Amino acid sequence: MSWFILLLTIALVCGSAPVFADDDERYLNCMKSFDCGNIKGAGYPFSGSDRPDYCGYPGFELGCSNQDPEITIMRSTYKLLGINNQSRTLNVSRSDYTENLCPALLSNTSSNPKLLNYTSDHAEVTLYYGCPSPSAPALSSQFTCNINDTVMEGNFMTVNFSALGITDPSLISYLTTCNNSVKFPARQSAIVPILVSLNASQFLEAINQGFELEWSAND
Repeated sequence: MSWFILLLTIALVCGSAPVFADDDERYLNCMKSFDCGNIKGAGYPFSGSDRPDYCGYPGFELGCSNQDPEITIMRSTYKLLGINNQSRTLNVSRSDYTENLCPALLSNTSSNPKLLNYTSDHAEVTLYYGCPSPSAPALSSQFTCNINDTVMEGNFMTVNFSALGITDPSLISYLTTCNNSVKFPARQSAIVPILVSLNASQFLEAINQGFELEWSAND
C-alpha cells in the first residue's frame, strides 16, 4: 500500500509541474513593462510589446511605431503622450493631425465610455471642411486643404460659438453649408488662451498637446 501511495504522489507532483511552470511563465511575462519612446515602465492595465495580452485589461493594448507609443481606441490610432498612474489618466492626441489639419480621411474622435472618459480639462472643437468661397470675412480661423487632389477651404472653432464671440446668424448659417465637419476633443487649458487670436498654426499646436482620458479598468 505504501508503494502505491508513493507512486500516486509522484504522479500527482509530476502532473502538476507543467501547470506551475505555465503560471510562472505568465507571471514573469507580466513582470515586464511596456517601454517605447517617452513611455517607460507601463504595467497593468496595459499590454503590448513584451507584455502579452493576458497581462493587461481588454482595450488597453499599446503599440510602438518607430519609438512612438500608440494606443488604438475604437479602431482609431492615437499618439500616446503620457500615462499618469496616480490620476489614472492617459494623454493622447490624434495621430492624423500631427503635421497639418488635412488628414486623408475625415473622421470624428470617439472613445469607449465603458473604459475611458474625458477629464474636466476638456473642450470639444469642430473643424469644417469644404466651405464655399468666398469665406466668411469675420472668421480668422481659415485654412486650405488639398485632400485626395481636392482643394477645399476650411474653418475651425469650438462647438460653443459664443466662446469665440460668434453671434452673427449669417456666419453660423454659412458654416452649415460646409461639406464636412469633424469633432474631436482638446485640452480646454490649451484652447481657451488662444481663442482671441486663433489661427491654424496655433490651433494645430494646441491640439497636439493632446487631451486627457481617465481609465476605469478593474485593478
